[in-house]
Amino acid sequence: MVVGLAVGLAGCAAEQTTPEAQVRAVLGALAQAATQGDVGAFKSHVSERYDDDQGYDRRTLAAYLTFQMMRDRQRKVDVRVRSITLPDPDRAEVRLHVGLAGSGGARGLRAEVYKVEVDLAKEGDGQWRMVWARWRPAPATDLL
Repeated sequence: MVVGLAVGLAGCAAEQTTPEAQVRAVLGALAQAATQGDVGAFKSHVSERYDDDQGYDRRTLAAYLTFQMMRDRQRKVDVRVRSITLPDPDRAEVRLHVGLAGSGGARGLRAEVYKVEVDLAKEGDGQWRMVWARWRPAPATDLL
């Protein structure tokens, strides 16, 4: 419910904010959906034309996220936006670091940090959606 409210408010405010603020709102909604394990909410911010360098399309990305979220239902997601570049009014290039922490089962706490590059595009309905992403492991110090 909270994710739906946040997404709804971001959509309502879209005309009243800058493109960068709109992109930041989408990034926040994606992080919140990941934290809550809500693949549907996450997927709503992924374009139908999504693809990445790992060969994922929108459907396979959703399947991967479902697996990851089912693997660890007690997760914490920490997102640090490093840069947002708007090469044109309908496209954003985002660089960020993402920290994921959760239960590692019998092994205790599990934590991972990723350097993430994301491209978002404003689609025909006026909503910003992720069209491409690349994530690579990064040192924990990158979250500082």
